[in-house]
Amino acid sequence: MTDPNVRQSKLKSGLRVFSEPLDEATSISLGVWIRAGSRDERPEVAGISHLMEHMLFKGTPEMNALQVAEAFESIGAQENAATGEEYTVLYARFLPENLERALEIMADMVQNPTMADLEREREVIVEEIRMYEDRPDQMADEHLSSLIFHNDSLGRPIIGSAETVRGVDHDTLTGFHEATYNTANVFVIGAGKLDSDEFERMVSEKFAEVPAGEPFVREARPEVPSERFFYREKESEQYHVSIGSLGIPSGSDDRFAMASLNNVLGGGMSSRLFQEVREKRGLAYAVFSYHQGYSDTGASKMYVGSTTGNVEEAVKVIAEQVHALQETKVTDEELERTKQQLKSSTLLALESTAARMNRIGRSVINGSELLTPDEISAEIEAVTADDIQRLAKKHLKLENMYLAAVGPKELDLGRYLSKN
Repeated sequence: MTDPNVRQSKLKSGLRVFSEPLDEATSISLGVWIRAGSRDERPEVAGISHLMEHMLFKGTPEMNALQVAEAFESIGAQENAATGEEYTVLYARFLPENLERALEIMADMVQNPTMADLEREREVIVEEIRMYEDRPDQMADEHLSSLIFHNDSLGRPIIGSAETVRGVDHDTLTGFHEATYNTANVFVIGAGKLDSDEFERMVSEKFAEVPAGEPFVREARPEVPSERFFYREKESEQYHVSIGSLGIPSGSDDRFAMASLNNVLGGGMSSRLFQEVREKRGLAYAVFSYHQGYSDTGASKMYVGSTTGNVEEAVKVIAEQVHALQETKVTDEELERTKQQLKSSTLLALESTAARMNRIGRSVINGSELLTPDEISAEIEAVTADDIQRLAKKHLKLENMYLAAVGPKELDLGRYLSKN
């Protein structure tokens, strides 16, 4: 952690506290992060981290679910929570004078959940799972992850399945909370108009009941699947295709070069995929690429949604553009445009206290260095055309890529992912 404006402290209990005072801010964003996500779950209880996130809002010995909601609204807070592959986070944004009350509410939720209405909330999540099943683009992405991270927990849906969620009983959930929500895994972040000394004092007082514990050990070990391509039949207006391969960890020295590669390929309206697939040929409305980084690995992905009649040509064009990035260096104009886009999108986001809080949390979760804005700019400027071509050759080999498709009839799209 190199940004001098971010202070890190470890309380006597072992709980870590991070604060970023911002004199010009008018709000505070508070996050209680738990280093536990879907990749840390046993297969038979897949989705338990997300279920636990829901249960944080179901009440404590001091407040029922309605009173939790009223407590946040009484201080005008904007609150929510999220679960990822490597974390669970409860967060809120509010005015500075409400910091102590916000900490009090969130500490009670994290330390003392009653697990009330578990049966009802399980069914709510089952409905959420069904909602995702009505989104074929989401399905294609999940099936792609299961190919890239075959037989590894990173390849499972964060939300779990109806079967595994319904299989979590009260004792199992209580045991998960006791084993997971401890000082090794929980940390608190505040960013905005606050005083670091006062913030740490409040956190120490409100989170005194978080027990000691041990962190999860993480090591991705994906296996090579017997088939590189997956098709799922579903009646839909569009044919949804996700293509990808293993990428790099979030903290890799190549992360800025990977962001540049991704931006050139499919990161915006001037990207190659957008221009070639949508603008020049009109084959799709949505086409883009992205990179998902984790603490020890990552995934490079592309997506296109097209009609059944156009999807084969769309995939062919995507494959051609990927191959071109390996064979020929990006132009000076492309490189400069990409650098300006990355610097702008990254640095402008730092005007938000929520973005500041989130970047600290993700840095702690994935073990990446927290850089100052000037350091970020310097890292982006240091990326070369050679770096982009090197990463394209290593991580975008067509013969190593996987493809997942969801649509009304099976098509031989895999033939485009062969060595030219």
